[in-house]
Amino acid sequence: MKLNYHKQYYPSHDVVFSVMFGTRVLFCKLVEAVTGDKIDLEGDPHTQATLHEDDVLLNTIRFDTFALTLNQRFYSADIQRKYKMAREERRTVYYACRAVSTQDVDKMAYEELKPVHISFILTSHKDDRAIRHIKLCDTKTHEIFDDLIELTLVYVPSVLKTYDKKSDLYIFAKFFKITSQKKADLFVKQFGTHELGKELIMEYNNAVANAQNLQQIETRPYFLGRLTEAQLEEERKKAEKKVLIKTARKMLSDGMAPELIIKYIDLDIETILTLKP
Repeated sequence: MKLNYHKQYYPSHDVVFSVMFGTRVLFCKLVEAVTGDKIDLEGDPHTQATLHEDDVLLNTIRFDTFALTLNQRFYSADIQRKYKMAREERRTVYYACRAVSTQDVDKMAYEELKPVHISFILTSHKDDRAIRHIKLCDTKTHEIFDDLIELTLVYVPSVLKTYDKKSDLYIFAKFFKITSQKKADLFVKQFGTHELGKELIMEYNNAVANAQNLQQIETRPYFLGRLTEAQLEEERKKAEKKVLIKTARKMLSDGMAPELIIKYIDLDIETILTLKP
């Protein structure tokens, strides 16, 4: 078995994610690994890759994937490689609220509103915790006020550091961090005989087998918007790094040791050492 790594359409690419997790089995396994909830879907997931003009849910809520369960709960799963934290956290809350507010309330029966669970898989950001579960609760007693909205943030680098290497969440995290054929081969070696590992490899290979189809999907407004935002964020980070490097050079010229500089500037020691005159 081989994972056919595609340079442009790697495993954590937005379009690839939407295509792969449009399959019911993989969507359910991802949601279960992320949230701990065992779910059964009412139908196939709605995804931006298969969006139709009349798909009101995705046009309104605008997540990568979205599905309704048999017990009448909405789940979404979304992948983010680079993002501005304040913007993404507000976006998560905003669309969770929209997923609630766009539901019809018949005869004031608010108790019949479908709960919404929004999950974000963050591939490039770390946190002290691998997963953050966020609910509406009393700030003093921490008692859950209502289960109408729940948010889950998954920090892939933290999962890889702290989670059981045999767990499904670890396997998903390892898959999303594949960035070369070498890493793809290593993934196959580690998980090619595992049920989830095999499914991910097969679904990925199927997705990238038709690159022309992926290119066509990528031209849709949703993905063009995501691409533009990622590019702007990348340029912002490059500009910030230039300022940090300039400051580090000045500190080195003033005689400050590299080991001391890293306490004040967010640069790794290797980068600072290359700046030494």
